[in-house]
Amino acid sequence: MEFWSTILLSATIASIAAMGLFLQIRNGQMNVGMAVFVGIGGYVSGLLSTKGGLPPGLSIPLAVLAGFLAGALYAALTLRLHHWFFAVTTLSLTIAAVATVSQIGYVGGALGMTEIPFVTSAPAILAAALGTFAVAWGLDRSDVGLRIRAMGDDQVLAETFGVRVKRLRIAIFGLGSAMAALSGALNAHRFGTAQPGDLGFQPSLLLFVYVIVGGKNSVWGPVLGTFFLFCAPEIIKIAPEAELLVYGALMLAVAVWMPNGIAGGIQALLRLWPGWVVRR
Repeated sequence: MEFWSTILLSATIASIAAMGLFLQIRNGQMNVGMAVFVGIGGYVSGLLSTKGGLPPGLSIPLAVLAGFLAGALYAALTLRLHHWFFAVTTLSLTIAAVATVSQIGYVGGALGMTEIPFVTSAPAILAAALGTFAVAWGLDRSDVGLRIRAMGDDQVLAETFGVRVKRLRIAIFGLGSAMAALSGALNAHRFGTAQPGDLGFQPSLLLFVYVIVGGKNSVWGPVLGTFFLFCAPEIIKIAPEAELLVYGALMLAVAVWMPNGIAGGIQALLRLWPGWVVRR
């Protein structure tokens, strides 16, 4: 039971970052470097706790703020880039971030930061996840969410119809990055450590797979995808070295046969079920 509790809490923390990535993809920003902002949350909160002496109750919100500011700044500097061009820059960002953090001895260098105060309270983690989901769900269902989807489909057309594209793009990328920073801060305090590898390409790719497999057109998608891919290797007993290969094949299969992901498949089944009415 304790083993599954650990897995589910890890999935809950990861789903927070996945929801942030969902908002960015919904906004037309193909971020394949989300782990950088996860790492910012972990390192900032860890640094404020270990070097600044702040309790996690203060260091974590400040880390979330740092994630928002870093994301907003990055979005402002890359306003001219779209879709895959934007994705390439985020990929480059992960490489630069890992190399840079590994050389900074003040934050532990290549060995990472240790002795970060522990936060292992399941209710606190669940409350953070529920709060993040409520923000993502409310935003997706609002008029702003409609503008976000319009901009993700066609930025030029959205701007023609009066959407303030630049401001919205910066704000949504910042918000998604803040969610990622919250995930990173919680993870750092849960395990008491933050490492340069946390900012790398592999964690970023996994977050991207969670959203695509779960469904990038539904706010439930990143949650379902995260929990499914966290639990599946433990149930099916997939070897750790084969996980990326399996995830890649799964993402390809979803793209071909189930483009709306797990959430879209469930929604399609509910439409066929007598007596059910599913609203988009």
